[in-house]
Order: sequence, then structure tokens, then C-alpha cells
Amino acid sequence: MPPTRASRIQVTIPANVPFNKKWDLLKPVIEQLYVDEGQELPEVVTIMKRDYGFAAEKHDYKYHFKKWKLTKKNIPTSKKEAMLNIRRQRTEAGKSTAFFYKGARVEDKKLRRQAKESVRSVVARRPVAVEGGGELRLLSGSAFQVSNSIFLNWNIPYGTMRSFTGQSPSYPATSPMAQSTPSDVEVITPINSASSPNSAPSPFSRDQNMKATVDRAHMLIGGQHLALVKSMCKEEQDIMSTWLYQFWFHGFKTAKHWGRGPQRWTADLLRFDAIHAASPAPLPISPTMDFGATDFQLSPAKRSENLGSRNRTVHVPSQLCNWSIHYQSDVSYKPLKSRTPSPEPNPDPLDERSWKDWPRFSDQQPCQERLLDSLAKNDFSDIKAEDLPIAVPQIVKTLEGPSDRLLEEAFGFGVMARNSKVLENLLTDIRTNEEARRKIIALNLFHLATSYLDGSKTCCSIIEQLSSKRININPRGRNNLGHTVFDNLMIAILKAHTSITPGEIDDGLRNEKRFPGEEVDICGRWDADSDCVRELLKAGDSCIPFAWKHKFCHTSVQAICHCITQLLVPDVPSGLFIKHCVFCGLKMQVQPLHTVVLTAIFLAQFGAKEEDLFGIIAVLLAALQDGANPLHTVNISVSALFSDEASNADLTGCSHRHHRPLELANCVPSRVVESWSSKIRTGWEVFCCVLRLSEQTWESTELPLAGECLHDEMGHDDFSNYFGETRELTVLSGAVQAEYLTYRRLAEGDPWLSQNFDMDAIRESLDKGEVPRIGFFENDMVHPVCDCGRFNGEWYGKPRAQEIMKDHFSNLEDWSRTTFIEDFDDY
Repeated sequence: MPPTRASRIQVTIPANVPFNKKWDLLKPVIEQLYVDEGQELPEVVTIMKRDYGFAAEKHDYKYHFKKWKLTKKNIPTSKKEAMLNIRRQRTEAGKSTAFFYKGARVEDKKLRRQAKESVRSVVARRPVAVEGGGELRLLSGSAFQVSNSIFLNWNIPYGTMRSFTGQSPSYPATSPMAQSTPSDVEVITPINSASSPNSAPSPFSRDQNMKATVDRAHMLIGGQHLALVKSMCKEEQDIMSTWLYQFWFHGFKTAKHWGRGPQRWTADLLRFDAIHAASPAPLPISPTMDFGATDFQLSPAKRSENLGSRNRTVHVPSQLCNWSIHYQSDVSYKPLKSRTPSPEPNPDPLDERSWKDWPRFSDQQPCQERLLDSLAKNDFSDIKAEDLPIAVPQIVKTLEGPSDRLLEEAFGFGVMARNSKVLENLLTDIRTNEEARRKIIALNLFHLATSYLDGSKTCCSIIEQLSSKRININPRGRNNLGHTVFDNLMIAILKAHTSITPGEIDDGLRNEKRFPGEEVDICGRWDADSDCVRELLKAGDSCIPFAWKHKFCHTSVQAICHCITQLLVPDVPSGLFIKHCVFCGLKMQVQPLHTVVLTAIFLAQFGAKEEDLFGIIAVLLAALQDGANPLHTVNISVSALFSDEASNADLTGCSHRHHRPLELANCVPSRVVESWSSKIRTGWEVFCCVLRLSEQTWESTELPLAGECLHDEMGHDDFSNYFGETRELTVLSGAVQAEYLTYRRLAEGDPWLSQNFDMDAIRESLDKGEVPRIGFFENDMVHPVCDCGRFNGEWYGKPRAQEIMKDHFSNLEDWSRTTFIEDFDDY
């Protein structure tokens, strides 16, 4: 109902008042008409003449409006926006709200109009994505997975975040910051406030909620994660995070199975309701590398018992690895046309054995378009779009533009899911799009690939694909934490085979409880979509239990060593184990070989009870073979590396000294080494002997040694001889490669090393200064190994079983656990 004279301010004007004096007396009425009721000037003139007998011309009103500084926008937009935010806060707190501005009541329709105008202006523009967002851990709990992404970081749901961060991630439900009351604005709670019928939201509330959801879409796309979190109440945070995780899971599944099986992964196929939560478990203990502490003297078996005895009702994965076998076909063939196959029965979406490859020339959307279509339909989630605290249409509108943001996301999902087919398809789109290529490079793809390394299915093939000249990514860059790709390979070892937490290798990650990519096992025993992992996440546990892990196994060794061969060891300081001297402030950084030494110490101290250090010996030999220099020294403090530097600082001054890798290894006290198992002690002696032999070779020979290598004679420029004429290193390198390429533990109780690789015998030979007598060579089972440590038939950057065996003797014949990877000269 429009306002009437009875509802307006009542003014009595004496008859003898001059005309020019009436303006001030009638000002409240005029302001009410023009500002509060929003009447246009002609209507104000008519009403004042009709109801108040005040006959004035329009130019007279304009003069007085200017004099009074009266405009229709009398309440500044910023203050109306503040009122909207205050009202939303109070509504969520269950309070009704009324506003007064400069003593005058602010009508709801004025604020409702402002809310609508805000929505229209926001929807009209596209959000600008902010690269390198630094607030990722606020919802996702990951400070270091992908720094330039919208969806790739949301790999754990809300319940898991509470466990992961050690506290609820909820924040006060406000807009980006708690809204203070502006000047000239008074906020009151009406005594009698009528509620909407049947508790339905009022039109004003609907408009305000729409504005909030659109704003949040801009926050998500723009990387404003702190503002996004603070704009939601706890319930909304729960819904939002769960929805983002569901899209991550959908993107992962879509990329993982691209080209085979279901062509669209909807909510019913993703089975969000079918996964039951495991019993919650306490957070893992963070180990301490303090040589003087009792905790350091725990045996690996004892630590395994402490961290592995969790009471949980969850499917426990097998301790037996899967594996991959690289091969190169010597057979050339011409494909023939085949008859159209007869229709197959409908495959079971939950049984991969029934799946078929997609038709070769099927009319399929590109992966990035499939992801966008799923967002638009919201069919990947069991949460209805209207129940979300974010405007999904606004997200879709932004991503369907020319920015190719979904192309980046699809490529990231392809790397995380390790599907070379989807990456090959996306590379075609990237090749002609320089802007997309630049943004994809910013995803730190080599770091992402090594975080999700899978030795059982893809081994080093994703690294090879990313190394292709068609995309031209530099594998020697650092991620947003300053870690090199080689650092990431060391992290891959430690997260898969020890009980340590991120803070032990990087002080900047002390608040982190899990490593990126823990949901994928390097030896193929679980994946991000495995029921056992999903049960853990649903229970709010983000960390893989230590009881699931085992020693640094051959499948893992093969993947790590092949990646080192592909990437080469960088001659730059590591981004791990960085310390600062508390006296002089020196930044103490180690070199790659020092990082290998520290990784070996962590494996010995905090690895599985079956650990024997074979794997880290293989890594050391691979690094040395590629030219890592054992003579490099670094100025470091041993006490700072292995304990809390502040509490253990030498009170007399700086404690840092120059150390070669072997000198750092020799700093481990004998009492600590004696606390290790006999297998670990043997492996440690072999490890240190390899370092000593390499030191002696570098000191006595100018390396790389030219012209003394079969690969040099054959014109293979990519290989150099860094072993010189030290046959101990050459033979041991060949034996290690033969071991991890041809042997696996097939059943529980089987030995982790084959009978052809006797670590005790190798140690004894090296102690005597003799070339190790190893079964592979003594029994003439493998081809000769070159002085550079590579087999004579190895020409493509990594050893393959087919090239080293004279006759087949490998035990890798359980095809249900085997993936064959065909190698090509180039992608």
C-alpha cells in the first residue's frame, strides 16, 4: 500500500508564516517523500501542493535540495552494503534488525533494492582468477599441493580437515571481515517483528542470500579463500567443502578412467553414500630427530607398533605390491580393419574387469568440457545446487569463457590420475595455445607428478610425457615452497615408507599433518578412489596409517630411480632441511646428495621394521651415475638438523661446519647406528662405502671420464661415465638395477631381496676392497655392464628387464599384478 498523508510526518504551519520560511518547516516531509519514499520530483511538487497547500516550482525544490545536500542517494552505497552485511550476520545469529540512518528509519525495500543492484553488477562481470593463491590450506588443508588452481586442492572433505588441522576449520560467520557499524547508522532489534508465513525467507533475505552466493563464486575463482571461509557459517563450510571434494573426486575419476569404462561419472556411480566411516584415530606422533633424546633410540619395530596399532574398522590394503614392466616392441605391424564387434552386455560400473575401451572415434567432449558440463548440471554431487552456499551458475559462466581455466584443471587432474591418454589429448589443445601452456606450467606439473607417483601403473611415463618437447616445461624449477623436483622424489620416499610428518623435513610445514598425494600408494596398493582411503577420509582421518606402509620396496625403487634418470640430479641447493644459525643467521642449505643421506637416516630410524636400505642405495647409485658430486660441501649444523636448533644451540657460538655427504653420514652417533636392526646396519655400511668409493674416484679422476664408455663409443651423447674405473661401483650399480627390475615379493613371508643379491656378502667384499661377487654376474644371468654403470643394451635413458637379462629369470609373472608399459623414443 502506498504511503498516505496520515502515515507521513505531520506538520502544522501557522497562517502568518512567510513563504520562504515554510521550506525549513516542511523539510522533514519533503525529505520523507523524496528520499525515503523515493518519489520523483514532479510527484513531490504535486503532493506538497495537494496535501500541504505548498505551491512551489521545481526549480525552487532543486535550489533547496542543493542547499540541504539532499539527494535520492542520501545513504551512500558503502553504508547500505555495510547494512546488508550487518543484517546477514544478525540474521544468522537469529536476530531481527532495523536500521536508522541519521535518525531516520531505513526501509527494507531500500536495502533490498541495493542487494538486487549488487547482484546485477557482480553477475555482469567475470571474476578474475588470482594466480598463486596463498590461502589454500584454509579449506583444503594443503599448503603445498597446487598453488595456481581452483579445484585441484580440494582432495579432502570437511570432516577430515578438522582432524588434519587439529581443530575445527570454521570461522565466525561474517563477510570477509567482521562488519563494524558505520557512522550515522544505528542498529536496533525491533520489539515486534513479524515472521514470514511458514518460516519462508522474505524477499529481502532471498535477495541478500543471492548476493552472498555470487560474491562467494568470485572469491573461489579469485583465490580469496580466507574471505570465502569467513563468509560462511559452520554448516555452510561443511556443505561447501564437501561439494568441492566431490568435484575433486569426480575430476580424478573422470581423468583416471578417460577412454575406458563409464563415460560420465555421476553421483550414483561415485557412491558417496555407500562409503562408511572408519573409527576415528588420533593424529600421528611427530617424530623428533634428536640424537640425545630417548625417542630417537626407539627401534623401528617399536615405532611401527606405536603408530600402527590404531583401533579402526576399515579395509586394510594388502602388503603385497603391484608392479610395472617397461618394454620396447621390436615388431612393426600394420593395423588391419576388423569387423564391427558384436554388442557387449552392459558393463558393471563397479567392476573394472567388465569395462571396455571407448569407441576409437566416438563423439566425445574434451575432458575440460566434460568437467564444465558436470559443473553446470551438478550431477556429480549428491548436494542439490540450490542447497549450496555458492552460485554455481556464476562459476560456470566464468569458466566457459576464453580463459581456458578448465583446460588447466583437466591437465592437473590428468597428472594426478596418471592417465597418459587424457594428457595426450590435452597436449593437442595446449600446443596452439601459448597462454594455456604458460598457466599449465605454473601448476608445477613435475612436482605434482612426483607427488602422485605410481610405480605399479605408470612408473616414470608421466614424467617422460611432461618432458616432451611439445610442452617444453623446465623440470629443474622449484614449487611455491622452494622444493626442487628431486626434493619431491625424496619426499615421495619418506611419505610412503616412514612415519615422519612434513614438519620434520621442512620447518615451514610444521603445522601440516600429511604429505600431498598420500591418497595414492607408489606401489599400487591403494588409490584415491580405493574404499579403504575413502573410509579413512569419511572418518576424518587424512593421514595414511603407518601400519599400511612397508619398506622401501622394489616397485617404489624402480619408479624413483627411473625418474632420477629422466630428470637428472639438479646441481642446486635443496629446499628441504633448511635451517638458520641462531647466532649469525646463516641460512644453511644442503645439496642433493646430502638430502639423500638425510633420507637414508630417516628410513633407518623411522622406516618399517623390514627396512634394509636397499632402496636408498639404489637411489644413491642412480644420483652418482647421473653426475651428483660427492665432493660438494655445505656449511651446516648437525645439531640443528637433528634436533630443535634453538634449544640445542651451542652456547659458545655457531655450530655449523663444512660437510661433504659422507662426513654428514659419519655424524650419526655409533650408539644410534647400533640401535638399528642388523639389516639396516648392513645396508648403512654399504651406503657409506658407496659414498666413500665415489669420493675417491672424484678425487683421483677427472670426471666424467670421456672415451672409456661403450655408450660413448656408440655415439650416445646423453650418457657420461661418473664411475671412472671403479669397478665396485659399476658392478654394484648393475646388480641393483637387475634386482629391482626382475624380482618382487610374491607372497607374505617371502624375502624382500632375491637370492641373487646378498647384502651381507656385498658388504664383506667392499670391506675387503674387492669387487662384489654378485649372483647376477657370477651365474652369467645378465649382460655385461658398462663402466658408466649402465647395461650395454640400455639406450633410452632407463634400464629395462628385456635388455639386461640373457635368459628370462624374472619372477614378475603374476599378470594380475602387472602393468606393461611400452616405451617409445619420444612422445
